[in-house]
Amino acid sequence: MTLIRLILSLIVIGLIVAIAVYMADRPGSIDIVWHGWRIETSFVVAVAALIIAFIVLAVIGWLLLRLVATPGNIRRRRRDQRRLRGYRELTLGLVAVAAGDGREAERQRQRAALSFRKGRLASPPLARLLAAQSALLRGDSTAAKSEFGAMLDDPDAEFLGLRGLIVQALKEGDDATALALIQRAKKLKPRSAWVLQSQLTLEARAGEWRHGLESLTEAVKRRAITNETGRRYKTVMLLARSRQAVSDGRDSDALTYAAQAHGLDEGFAPAAIHYAQLLSGKDRLGKGLRVLETAWSRGAHPQVIECYDKLVSAEVASSRLHRVETLVDMRPEETEGHLVAAALALSSKLWGVARRHLDRAGAQGPGPWPHRLCHLMAALEEQERQETAASRLWLERAQRAPVDPLWVCSHCGSEQTKWEPLCPSCNSFATLNWRVPDRTQARVAEPVAIIPPDTDTFGDNAVPATPGPG
Repeated sequence: MTLIRLILSLIVIGLIVAIAVYMADRPGSIDIVWHGWRIETSFVVAVAALIIAFIVLAVIGWLLLRLVATPGNIRRRRRDQRRLRGYRELTLGLVAVAAGDGREAERQRQRAALSFRKGRLASPPLARLLAAQSALLRGDSTAAKSEFGAMLDDPDAEFLGLRGLIVQALKEGDDATALALIQRAKKLKPRSAWVLQSQLTLEARAGEWRHGLESLTEAVKRRAITNETGRRYKTVMLLARSRQAVSDGRDSDALTYAAQAHGLDEGFAPAAIHYAQLLSGKDRLGKGLRVLETAWSRGAHPQVIECYDKLVSAEVASSRLHRVETLVDMRPEETEGHLVAAALALSSKLWGVARRHLDRAGAQGPGPWPHRLCHLMAALEEQERQETAASRLWLERAQRAPVDPLWVCSHCGSEQTKWEPLCPSCNSFATLNWRVPDRTQARVAEPVAIIPPDTDTFGDNAVPATPGPG
């Protein structure tokens, strides 16, 4: 490329030299007579004079244009300076918001507004965002919503305004308004993970399980939710939809949804229990028991074996105990199975069987002993041997025993004896997990639960973590 440019340059120089030589050899002459003036010169000098005159006129014209444009340039420069000053003050205001300094944020907002007004410039969307955030720091939610609402008229800031209004609606517990705004935001950003997850959350909290399943499918398709997490949420939603169908008297649909939920995770205790109960009600006890046997073999949840015993409660005590012991033998290392068997043996006055299961549950161990085990041992000592002292000792141990596992909400920390798709305390979706509650620290639920991090377990004895509702 450099060689080509050199050759072209040499060609141009050669042409100029050739023209100059040609003109020197043929100077010619020009004679001008105008109003008594006579100008006689060569052609080359005339051309040179014209070129010089053109250059002088061009310079004069450029200077005149600069002189005429100077006031406008000064005004533009001042406007640009005010714009830069305004953006700097907006930046300082947003920094103050991040630091929680409401007074400084408001001061910088006012200064930025003044800078833009003096520069006769429209305030950018960031100015409204700063005004809204400043109002929130002052506790003025009405002003904040007004600022967020004003952003809806600006195509560039509409999504930002919608998000602010959605968060405010959630803080106020207005899920219906939040869902309507989310649907509008989805039209603007159909691929946004936050929008898809929030829509899923709100539809679940509203009990709109059919729409929730559709939103879940879309969220997984667009990779807003992982396949594994999507499978977890689908299990919970199908179970919730089955329960809803039972309430509506649609038994056939309820059984279908329950089967689908159980098929997605056969070790999930709530789904297995619900499905087995529906099958039992349809005179399909055998299949219902097999569903519980599968769930127990995979998760060993105590409520599974308790449900199993209830489904065969019409049988004689010895038969019930034999069935339960068969189930216990599938997972002989699980304490909960032995405790259920011991309770059943105790009610049938089979003291030896009860003591054998309690020993296998750890009654002869060093402790600490489970709360239920202590009470069962106290009852056994009292009923079999009438040893009140031994019974009293076990009751004292029960007072010091660890709390038995419960359904605990990972969002608000509330404790429930029954699993629900929505936490009864904070209405969060799929946050109830089977575990020993931590009562050493009080937990306070946040007012907004939109798609928390996907960190909770969903194994044999747990339910999926909420990404939001459900």
